Amino acid sequence: MAKIQEMTQLSPTMEEGTIVKWLKKEGDSVSPGDILAEVETDKAVMEMEAYDSGVILKIIQGEGTKLKVGEALAVIGKPGEDITSLLSNLPKKQSSSGEEPKPTASTPTQTQTKDTSKEILTPKEDSGGDESPNLTKSNASSADTQKPPSSNLPPSYSKEQTNGTTTVPRGTLRVLASPLAKSIAIEHGIDLHKVIGTGPEGRITKKDVLDTLTKGSGTSTFSFETQVNDEVISLNGMRKTIAKRLTESKQNLPHFYLNVDVNAKALESFRKEINEFQVAQSPDSPAKVSLNDIIVKATAAALRLHPKVNASFQGDSIKQFGRVDVGIAVSIDGGLLTPVIRDANRKSILQISSEVKELAKKARDRKLKPEEFTNGTFTISNLGMYGISRFTAIINEPESGILAIGSVEDKPVVENGNVVAGRVLSLTLSCDHRVIDGAVGAEFLKTLRSFLEKPNLLLAVG
Repeated sequence: MAKIQEMTQLSPTMEEGTIVKWLKKEGDSVSPGDILAEVETDKAVMEMEAYDSGVILKIIQGEGTKLKVGEALAVIGKPGEDITSLLSNLPKKQSSSGEEPKPTASTPTQTQTKDTSKEILTPKEDSGGDESPNLTKSNASSADTQKPPSSNLPPSYSKEQTNGTTTVPRGTLRVLASPLAKSIAIEHGIDLHKVIGTGPEGRITKKDVLDTLTKGSGTSTFSFETQVNDEVISLNGMRKTIAKRLTESKQNLPHFYLNVDVNAKALESFRKEINEFQVAQSPDSPAKVSLNDIIVKATAAALRLHPKVNASFQGDSIKQFGRVDVGIAVSIDGGLLTPVIRDANRKSILQISSEVKELAKKARDRKLKPEEFTNGTFTISNLGMYGISRFTAIINEPESGILAIGSVEDKPVVENGNVVAGRVLSLTLSCDHRVIDGAVGAEFLKTLRSFLEKPNLLLAVG
């Protein structure tokens, strides 16, 4: 008996997916576990498997189609099986963009004015702020003889229909002006919508524009603005999920923030020594340890010593994790992903560095698997490479803390009672106050700063 292959939930947060590529075609035989298609979820491009044996009798939705979890993709059954009844019972697929169908050429976009003796030009609906609107013709014979219904309008609008109103929205009516007048207006930044025309039928002339300049004592009293149409960008699945989760986190979690500055001289020297050692061992290796890699290791070590920070609010209890899985926020085209370094406290800095690079590449290629970006216990977000001094981050639920890392900057520091030039790194810890109290967060940051200012201590904690 033929069965429907539905859009499968490929990650815990997936609500809809887009078919990127079909790997099977109609007529192909499939078995459970065979890869049918590549699907873009809210997190990555993932493979969707078949759950039934048989032949693909019908591919219902093509590549590029966005579907909610549970909606029909294809029909799998026996060769030659009649699936007419099965297909007829399927609900009609809604528009993937969720928008209403756009009017066709024959669909009226406005109420047209009827007049058997005159042609009236009426502006269509605003299409995005164009200075010169599109106009449609009603049944008539001459636009030139039509006068505006309001005497309060400038004569330069005499050809335009205003439906009896006296207020003329800027950018909705065509301005009548000579080419020379327009040229002078542009040169001096004069808004022709505000100039009263004295030429035939209210046309704005060179003299009208020069008079405006004279009234302004030789300088323009108007500003000439270039209209740029608004652009509406539909949210992709990832951006929808980010918006939903971060809104819920900010609304539901009682955030508070702790800041600390770290003397980063020793940290930078430590990084330099590691990279020099790598070059000595493998001169051809281009990979280098970053400051962020060392911070991940130091953070994991501090979390192991402060389990109250490595925890999650569970409603009527608090869960302190026995594992230290640190998520690294990675910016990608269209959103943000957080690949996770598992057991980061047990790995060396070189191992962490290699894994971060691999996972970041997979994140940007949208090739992460669910187990590579879910179930972290703590997150690090670093904007230092963008020159950001310090910032506050929103907690990634169900975690209870996130560390925001700024850039290393030249600042004065006190050493042995003397003010000297220093290198300072700013850290901000966002805490869920239901789990982490102020003193607990402060102790965690104190330990983390010790590891970063004396990175050789990391050798003592593994």
